[in-house]
Amino acid sequence: MIVSRDGRPIPEIFRADGEEAFRRLEAEALVALALKSGDVIATGGGLPCREGRMESLRELGTVVWLRGDLEELLARARRSGARPMLSGRTPAEIEALYRTREPFYAHAHLTIDTGGLGVDQVVGRLVAALRERDAARV
Repeated sequence: MIVSRDGRPIPEIFRADGEEAFRRLEAEALVALALKSGDVIATGGGLPCREGRMESLRELGTVVWLRGDLEELLARARRSGARPMLSGRTPAEIEALYRTREPFYAHAHLTIDTGGLGVDQVVGRLVAALRERDAARV
């Protein structure tokens, strides 16, 4: 949403305007998401880590944290393209960043451990967890 609204790739927004400007764009996108329904929303890792944002996400629907081994998560992130929050950081700095985000992620409705799993296996676990959660509410 941010890229389509701003017309620039996220790394360029970070480079030209800085992280705080990007976080403001995130906040605007989060407000706009309240107008949607029935969609799967994949956020960046930093979005839920600001005051009130996880609560806003939880109000939109079921929030799922795909938790995994940090090395595995980094490998996936690197395959998916440029990540401004990872660029130029040491492994220790990246680990520290992840550890500061974990308490926010822990407020997700569901946590799926993705360690060592392929996409199909993660989807299977997610579907099973959603079925179990919804069955508990019936």
